[in-house]
Amino acid sequence: MSLRSRKFFDVLQHHPKSVLNSSRFRLPCPPYHTSDYWDRLYKDMDSEDIHEWFGFDLQTGLLNFQYERLFHYKDGSIRDVDKEEVHSTTFAECMEIDQLSTPEEAIEVYKENQNNNFNESILLLGCGNSKFGEQLMINSFVGPVIQLDVSSKMIQLMTQRYQKYLDEASVIRMDFIADDAKGLTSLSPTSIGGGVVDKGLIDTFHCSTGMIEDTDNTNPVRQIVDSVHRTLQPSRPFIFFSRSGKSEFVLFG
Repeated sequence: MSLRSRKFFDVLQHHPKSVLNSSRFRLPCPPYHTSDYWDRLYKDMDSEDIHEWFGFDLQTGLLNFQYERLFHYKDGSIRDVDKEEVHSTTFAECMEIDQLSTPEEAIEVYKENQNNNFNESILLLGCGNSKFGEQLMINSFVGPVIQLDVSSKMIQLMTQRYQKYLDEASVIRMDFIADDAKGLTSLSPTSIGGGVVDKGLIDTFHCSTGMIEDTDNTNPVRQIVDSVHRTLQPSRPFIFFSRSGKSEFVLFG
Protein backbone atom coordinates (compact mmCIF):
# COMPACT_ATOMS: atom_id res chain seq x y z
CA MET A 1 0.00 0.00 0.00
CA SER A 2 1.37 3.40 -0.98
CA LEU A 3 1.87 6.28 1.47
CA ARG A 4 -1.05 8.18 -0.06
CA SER A 5 -3.36 5.16 0.19
CA ARG A 6 -2.31 4.45 3.75
CA LYS A 7 -2.86 8.09 4.73
CA PHE A 8 -6.35 8.01 3.16
CA PHE A 9 -7.35 4.93 5.14
CA ASP A 10 -5.79 6.28 8.34
CA VAL A 11 -7.87 9.46 8.06
CA LEU A 12 -11.00 7.48 7.20
CA GLN A 13 -10.44 5.08 10.08
CA HIS A 14 -10.13 7.96 12.57
CA HIS A 15 -13.27 9.70 11.33
CA PRO A 16 -15.97 9.39 14.05
CA LYS A 17 -18.67 8.32 11.57
CA SER A 18 -16.54 5.85 9.65
CA VAL A 19 -17.42 2.14 9.69
CA LEU A 20 -13.68 1.52 9.93
CA ASN A 21 -13.87 2.70 13.55
CA SER A 22 -15.48 -0.62 14.37
CA SER A 23 -12.95 -3.28 15.36
CA ARG A 24 -14.66 -5.63 12.88
CA PHE A 25 -13.40 -3.49 10.02
CA ARG A 26 -9.86 -2.76 11.22
CA LEU A 27 -7.29 -2.80 8.44
CA PRO A 28 -4.39 -5.24 8.80
CA CYS A 29 -1.29 -3.52 10.10
CA PRO A 30 1.64 -3.43 7.65
CA PRO A 31 4.94 -4.93 8.85
CA TYR A 32 6.27 -1.59 10.02
CA HIS A 33 8.99 -3.31 12.04
CA THR A 34 10.87 -4.61 8.97
CA SER A 35 13.35 -2.69 6.83
CA ASP A 36 12.11 -4.57 3.74
CA TYR A 37 8.68 -2.97 4.14
CA TRP A 38 10.12 0.55 4.10
CA ASP A 39 12.48 -0.20 1.20
CA ARG A 40 9.50 -1.43 -0.85
CA LEU A 41 7.45 1.59 0.18
CA TYR A 42 10.11 4.04 -0.95
CA LYS A 43 11.35 2.19 -4.04
CA ASP A 44 9.26 4.24 -6.54
CA MET A 45 10.04 7.61 -4.95
CA ASP A 46 12.70 10.07 -5.96
CA SER A 47 14.82 12.43 -3.88
CA GLU A 48 12.35 15.33 -4.10
CA ASP A 49 9.34 13.43 -2.76
CA ILE A 50 8.25 14.53 0.73
CA HIS A 51 5.84 12.93 3.17
CA GLU A 52 5.37 14.45 6.60
CA TRP A 53 4.07 11.86 9.05
CA PHE A 54 1.20 13.38 11.09
CA GLY A 55 0.98 16.21 8.57
CA PHE A 56 3.09 18.75 10.44
CA ASP A 57 6.73 19.70 10.53
CA LEU A 58 9.09 22.04 12.34
CA GLN A 59 8.09 25.07 10.31
CA THR A 60 4.32 24.68 10.54
CA GLY A 61 3.80 23.27 13.99
CA LEU A 62 6.84 23.17 16.26
CA LEU A 63 8.91 26.35 16.14
CA ASN A 64 6.28 27.93 18.40
CA PHE A 65 3.47 25.93 19.93
CA GLN A 66 1.02 25.63 22.81
CA TYR A 67 0.50 22.62 25.03
CA GLU A 68 -1.20 21.27 28.13
CA ARG A 69 0.73 19.23 30.70
CA LEU A 70 -0.80 15.80 31.24
CA PHE A 71 0.18 13.16 33.75
CA HIS A 72 -0.28 9.46 32.97
CA TYR A 73 -1.15 7.36 36.02
CA LYS A 74 -0.48 3.67 36.50
CA ASP A 75 -4.19 2.88 36.34
CA GLY A 76 -4.27 4.17 32.78
CA SER A 77 -6.01 7.46 33.54
CA ILE A 78 -4.73 10.76 32.17
CA ARG A 79 -5.17 13.99 34.11
CA ASP A 80 -4.34 17.60 33.41
CA VAL A 81 -1.99 18.58 36.22
CA ASP A 82 -2.33 22.30 35.46
CA LYS A 83 -6.13 22.53 35.56
CA GLU A 84 -6.42 23.05 31.80
CA GLU A 85 -3.84 25.81 31.75
CA VAL A 86 -2.38 26.28 28.25
CA HIS A 87 1.36 26.93 28.02
CA SER A 88 3.35 28.48 25.19
CA THR A 89 6.90 27.52 24.29
CA THR A 90 9.29 27.01 21.40
CA PHE A 91 11.10 23.99 20.03
CA ALA A 92 14.41 25.50 21.16
CA GLU A 93 13.18 26.02 24.72
CA CYS A 94 11.69 22.55 24.89
CA MET A 95 14.94 20.96 23.70
CA GLU A 96 17.10 23.40 25.71
CA ILE A 97 19.29 24.12 22.71
CA ASP A 98 20.28 27.32 20.88
CA GLN A 99 18.36 28.81 17.98
CA LEU A 100 20.45 31.65 16.61
CA SER A 101 19.52 34.63 14.45
CA THR A 102 20.88 33.42 11.11
CA PRO A 103 22.24 30.19 9.58
CA GLU A 104 25.60 31.93 9.18
CA GLU A 105 25.75 32.62 12.92
CA ALA A 106 24.85 29.00 13.60
CA ILE A 107 27.75 27.87 11.43
CA GLU A 108 30.20 30.05 13.36
CA VAL A 109 28.96 28.70 16.71
CA TYR A 110 29.24 25.16 15.31
CA LYS A 111 32.88 25.79 14.43
CA GLU A 112 33.53 27.13 17.95
CA ASN A 113 31.80 24.11 19.46
CA GLN A 114 34.03 21.78 17.45
CA ASN A 115 37.11 23.49 18.85
CA ASN A 116 35.72 23.18 22.39
CA ASN A 117 34.71 19.53 21.93
CA PHE A 118 31.05 20.47 22.55
CA ASN A 119 28.04 19.51 20.45
CA GLU A 120 24.33 20.20 20.19
CA SER A 121 23.72 17.32 17.81
CA ILE A 122 20.08 16.46 17.09
CA LEU A 123 19.21 12.89 16.11
CA LEU A 124 16.07 12.38 14.01
CA LEU A 125 14.84 8.81 14.35
CA GLY A 126 13.08 7.27 11.35
CA CYS A 127 13.63 10.47 9.36
CA GLY A 128 11.96 9.19 6.17
CA ASN A 129 11.81 11.93 3.53
CA SER A 130 10.66 14.66 5.92
CA LYS A 131 12.09 18.18 5.61
CA PHE A 132 12.48 18.39 9.39
CA GLY A 133 16.27 18.20 9.27
CA GLU A 134 16.56 20.83 6.56
CA GLN A 135 14.25 23.13 8.52
CA LEU A 136 16.52 22.85 11.55
CA MET A 137 19.34 24.22 9.40
CA ILE A 138 17.21 26.97 7.84
CA ASN A 139 16.00 28.09 11.26
CA SER A 140 19.54 28.48 12.58
CA PHE A 141 19.90 25.56 14.97
CA VAL A 142 23.56 24.76 15.55
CA GLY A 143 23.47 20.99 15.09
CA PRO A 144 24.83 18.84 13.64
CA VAL A 145 21.63 17.15 12.47
CA ILE A 146 21.83 13.37 12.17
CA GLN A 147 19.07 11.87 10.05
CA LEU A 148 18.67 8.15 10.64
CA ASP A 149 16.40 5.60 8.98
CA VAL A 150 16.30 1.81 8.81
CA SER A 151 15.71 1.99 5.03
CA SER A 152 18.97 2.20 3.11
CA LYS A 153 16.90 3.24 0.08
CA MET A 154 15.58 6.27 1.95
CA ILE A 155 19.04 7.28 3.20
CA GLN A 156 20.26 7.07 -0.41
CA LEU A 157 17.41 9.35 -1.56
CA MET A 158 17.98 11.84 1.26
CA THR A 159 21.71 11.99 0.53
CA GLN A 160 20.89 12.71 -3.12
CA ARG A 161 18.45 15.45 -2.13
CA TYR A 162 21.07 17.31 -0.11
CA GLN A 163 24.15 16.47 -2.18
CA LYS A 164 24.51 20.05 -3.42
CA TYR A 165 24.44 21.33 0.16
CA LEU A 166 26.98 18.70 1.22
CA ASP A 167 29.30 19.60 -1.65
CA GLU A 168 29.15 23.37 -1.19
CA ALA A 169 28.95 23.78 2.59
CA SER A 170 31.99 25.18 4.36
CA VAL A 171 31.27 22.78 7.24
CA ILE A 172 29.06 19.70 7.15
CA ARG A 173 26.34 19.91 9.80
CA MET A 174 24.09 17.18 8.42
CA ASP A 175 24.69 13.45 8.30
CA PHE A 176 22.64 10.51 7.00
CA ILE A 177 22.85 7.07 8.56
CA ALA A 178 21.13 3.79 7.71
CA ASP A 179 20.63 2.08 11.05
CA ASP A 180 18.02 0.36 13.19
CA ALA A 181 16.66 2.59 15.97
CA LYS A 182 16.31 -0.50 18.18
CA GLY A 183 20.09 -0.72 18.37
CA LEU A 184 21.70 2.49 17.11
CA THR A 185 24.93 0.54 16.71
CA SER A 186 26.40 3.23 14.44
CA LEU A 187 26.39 5.81 17.25
CA SER A 188 28.76 5.94 20.19
CA PRO A 189 27.49 6.14 23.79
CA THR A 190 26.65 9.70 24.93
CA SER A 191 27.40 11.04 21.45
CA ILE A 192 24.19 13.08 21.11
CA GLY A 193 24.51 16.39 22.95
CA GLY A 194 21.38 18.18 21.76
CA GLY A 195 18.52 15.71 21.84
CA VAL A 196 16.56 13.05 19.98
CA VAL A 197 13.31 13.60 18.07
CA ASP A 198 10.89 10.92 16.85
CA LYS A 199 7.83 11.85 14.77
CA GLY A 200 5.96 8.58 14.31
CA LEU A 201 8.50 5.76 14.70
CA ILE A 202 7.40 4.60 18.14
CA ASP A 203 3.77 4.78 16.99
CA THR A 204 4.47 2.44 14.07
CA PHE A 205 6.22 -0.05 16.33
CA HIS A 206 3.35 0.15 18.79
CA CYS A 207 0.93 -0.66 15.95
CA SER A 208 2.95 -3.63 14.73
CA THR A 209 3.98 -5.05 18.12
CA GLY A 210 1.38 -7.81 17.80
CA MET A 211 3.12 -9.03 14.65
CA ILE A 212 6.50 -9.44 16.30
CA GLU A 213 7.49 -12.72 17.93
CA ASP A 214 8.69 -11.72 21.37
CA THR A 215 10.99 -14.71 21.72
CA ASP A 216 13.57 -13.02 23.92
CA ASN A 217 11.09 -11.12 26.11
CA THR A 218 12.10 -7.76 24.65
CA ASN A 219 9.75 -5.09 23.43
CA PRO A 220 10.86 -3.09 20.34
CA VAL A 221 9.59 0.16 21.86
CA ARG A 222 11.65 -0.50 24.97
CA GLN A 223 14.65 -1.31 22.76
CA ILE A 224 14.32 2.07 21.05
CA VAL A 225 14.09 3.90 24.37
CA ASP A 226 17.09 2.01 25.74
CA SER A 227 19.15 2.74 22.62
CA VAL A 228 18.28 6.44 22.76
CA HIS A 229 19.16 6.54 26.46
CA ARG A 230 22.55 5.01 25.66
CA THR A 231 23.39 7.52 22.93
CA LEU A 232 22.17 10.66 24.71
CA GLN A 233 24.40 12.71 26.95
CA PRO A 234 23.15 12.98 30.56
CA SER A 235 20.03 15.15 31.06
CA ARG A 236 19.46 15.63 27.31
CA PRO A 237 15.84 15.29 26.07
CA PHE A 238 14.11 12.65 23.97
CA ILE A 239 10.88 13.92 22.38
CA PHE A 240 8.48 11.71 20.50
CA PHE A 241 5.19 12.57 18.88
CA SER A 242 2.19 10.26 19.03
CA ARG A 243 -1.05 10.27 17.10
CA SER A 244 -3.20 8.69 19.82
CA GLY A 245 -6.59 10.24 19.18
CA LYS A 246 -5.02 13.67 18.74
CA SER A 247 -1.47 14.68 18.12
CA GLU A 248 0.57 14.89 21.29
CA PHE A 249 4.19 14.82 22.27
CA VAL A 250 5.94 13.15 25.15
CA LEU A 251 9.19 14.47 26.59
CA PHE A 252 11.74 12.31 28.37
CA GLY A 253 14.49 14.22 30.13
